[in-house]
Amino acid sequence: MPKIKKQKKDFHISSWKAWKNIEKYFKFDTLGATMKKEIIGGITTFLAMIYILSVEPAILSGSGSVTGDGTTMNYFGIFLGVCIASFASTFVMGLFANVPLALAPSMGVNVMFAVNIAGGTGANGHPPTIIGYEGALIATMISSIFFLIFSITPLRKIIINAIPEQLMIAIGVGIGFFIAYVGLSSIGWVAHTETGLPVADLGRLKDNYPQILLGTGLFLIMLLFMFMKVNGGVAICILIGTVIALIVANAGPNLAVSKEGGIFYNANFVDGGGKWEYDFNGFASNIKNTWKEFTNVEIWNKPTMYISIFILMFLNFFDATGTITTVNRQLNEAAGTDRPLSHEALIIDSGATVVGSAVGVSPMGVYVESGAGIAQGARTGFASIITSVFFLISIALFPIFKAVPGCVTGAATLFVGVMMMGSIKDLDWKKPEIAISAFFAILFMVVTYSIANGIGVLIILYVLIKTFKKEVKEVPITLWIVSLIFIAYFIAYAFIQL
Repeated sequence: MPKIKKQKKDFHISSWKAWKNIEKYFKFDTLGATMKKEIIGGITTFLAMIYILSVEPAILSGSGSVTGDGTTMNYFGIFLGVCIASFASTFVMGLFANVPLALAPSMGVNVMFAVNIAGGTGANGHPPTIIGYEGALIATMISSIFFLIFSITPLRKIIINAIPEQLMIAIGVGIGFFIAYVGLSSIGWVAHTETGLPVADLGRLKDNYPQILLGTGLFLIMLLFMFMKVNGGVAICILIGTVIALIVANAGPNLAVSKEGGIFYNANFVDGGGKWEYDFNGFASNIKNTWKEFTNVEIWNKPTMYISIFILMFLNFFDATGTITTVNRQLNEAAGTDRPLSHEALIIDSGATVVGSAVGVSPMGVYVESGAGIAQGARTGFASIITSVFFLISIALFPIFKAVPGCVTGAATLFVGVMMMGSIKDLDWKKPEIAISAFFAILFMVVTYSIANGIGVLIILYVLIKTFKKEVKEVPITLWIVSLIFIAYFIAYAFIQL
């Protein structure tokens, strides 16, 4: 008996030392972090971005093969790829960059990947395939390698530092509007095209009222929890919404919402989409088919391939740069610190897309939903470790995570977007080069469903207005170069739409 007691005591001492070592490694004392808030923050970030586990497979699974035989990417294979890439990149980000940033396939870019590059049946008036998902993955891999090389050198930081603070604030505000729009769209307030893109019209309220009521109700509860200063309010609401969806879908299998194509269909475990099925062969086939078609001339003899490499590289750069600097700014404001953006974070962020393309997903990037975790107290990379572990666990719980309705995750996304727009008060609206460029940046991010497009318009207009005001000397040479590159980007993007 004494030995057992001693072993228990030693176990507790070892556990205490392990926790202390973790706190020391992640600099809890310096950064004002606590273990409880890091765990809550990590879970909150995961729950806020969980929608990507269903959205990415839904978008990419419509991508046709370059062979033109009618096959498409495997749904579970894409899901598994998202889990692996998100786990690996988020874990490395937390461990080596020590920042609470989570990574996953970027929204908006995945739509372009599936519709404009890979191609689907009748997508945007294109033939069944353009360069296929195989060509799209190869283009993603090549562009990401260039992007990684670019990030390893000082060039990426030089460009970031050349962008005036007012423009960085405008980018953050624009991303806030973009994310809020994504949330409204997921809840059901916004109509969609056949390719899944939101349009400037109300959704079919008669058909969507269950998800609109649930999503809007959860968003209002999140606001209430915020005013009440409830820790983990976003995570609590996501869990509540998921439980409601499971009850509705399984308690009443005859309801329209739980039938195929219904709002809560994936939450129906009786005869719906929530079944315990795993297709690991599908994951292997996505990757195997890509390398098999590497020498296919149908990929390399089309301008789309080369234009896509160029566009994807700049989408990666400006989507990722805009997001990562915005979230880093939010982190500093929340923690009361002035931590510069680490070079390690930039390298890991760019390297994530190399990993993602290798496992069969569209370009990766830091998620602004990381701000949800920061709002709940996340301050260090340990929160990212927690987030990454949940991505790994989600592989086994595929049907459960697939069951979370878009309206529930949309409520969290809308909440994060609203919180990010707080910086709009810091913009100098009296200066036309700031007011006009910021206005159009926000507008373009939302209506074109692309963060990179908004950043491009922002920089081009800023340079032009400064020129009109005869203040050319105040514009850094780097911004002139970037604006010219963006003009080339828009020209190239026009060709890829043909």
